[in-house]
Amino acid sequence: MTEPRLDPTAGAAEASTPGPAGADSADVLAARALARERGRAWDAGQARRALSRQVADADGVAAWDRRRRFGPDAEGDGVDAADMDRGPGLPPGRDRPGPTRFDPRTGKQDLRRYAQRHGWASKLAMASVSVRWREIVGEQIADHAVIERFEPGRLTLRASSSAWAQQLRLLLPGIERQVAQALGEGGGAVEIRILGPAGPTWRHGRFGAARGGRGPRDTYG
Repeated sequence: MTEPRLDPTAGAAEASTPGPAGADSADVLAARALARERGRAWDAGQARRALSRQVADADGVAAWDRRRRFGPDAEGDGVDAADMDRGPGLPPGRDRPGPTRFDPRTGKQDLRRYAQRHGWASKLAMASVSVRWREIVGEQIADHAVIERFEPGRLTLRASSSAWAQQLRLLLPGIERQVAQALGEGGGAVEIRILGPAGPTWRHGRFGAARGGRGPRDTYG
């Protein structure tokens, strides 16, 4: 007994049969085929590339797919690593757009970039050391050594006595290491100068010290 052969054109003929039923079947088949092709194109990344080409720049990347390359002033003078990373909650992938320069950013990054552009970064770093001096070197050293002057790459300390000035010179390598750790990796080397105690002056009036008067002595340490 032979099996009946199926006519491959039967479905097409039935779908093309005039009438409401045939039209509905053709629409359903077309919609399914379209959805299937769209799914394949999306999985292959073809849909996103076609969409990006419609609104892309000269390099073929859409605005919402472009990683941030410029600051808010669009000068393009260097971007932090955090700016090149994807935003929180957006893992890399074809179905997730990356951050753009229009996204909100923290003020810390913009202030740091502004200070670096105007050459204030080193001064602000040394100022932070001055503010946190007691925390950096400890209570004992901070009680006998105060910061008298700070400049980019240079720190001048005033000791409370001559004995403490000598002691601080012996502890200088450790103090420099602690200051370098406080400044961080980009702080650079810091030169620390230690001065003795400032004694009172014996010069009075227009003509200096009186004749026969007591001159300066190292009796203040």
